Amino acid sequence: MRTAAGSPKAVAVPETLSPRMAARYGTDRSSTGLRVLITCVAVVFLAVVAVITWRMAAPGAQSTLVRFVVVSDSRVDVTFDLQRDGSTETTCVLRARAQDHADVGYAPVLITAGRSDLQVTYPLATASRATTAEVLGCADAAPPRVDPPQFVPGTVNPPQQPVVDGT
Repeated sequence: MRTAAGSPKAVAVPETLSPRMAARYGTDRSSTGLRVLITCVAVVFLAVVAVITWRMAAPGAQSTLVRFVVVSDSRVDVTFDLQRDGSTETTCVLRARAQDHADVGYAPVLITAGRSDLQVTYPLATASRATTAEVLGCADAAPPRVDPPQFVPGTVNPPQQPVVDGT
């Protein structure tokens, strides 16, 4: 409220409520329900964050390059170890590069369901002589998120063997 002169009117707030007001409105406003709700929301949020972090930190399929052997100007044999859930198919992406770091071979390879630990040797076809080869990544049930091929314009990726037996 304002007074006639426009200045605010001071309102006194009692430190304690009268017995009648305390009986009517209560003096002990317990926020137990609010505390329980906040705790539940925080626990659910932390659980979701933990699950997402765990899934990102421990992918279902893991690969390790063992070796690669340049067989000819048109092929490099890539050997890698694969640890995975053997009950599902796994897709691995392999890449071979030339001395100038341009891609000369690229293959998404489907490895059929079977053993959970296996060593795969894949004959990666190349458009020209490779100097290095790598496994870009592997994932169960879906292609892994990896870099797309980066061929020099005019270079075509040679046909690749699309499936490897995982048994």
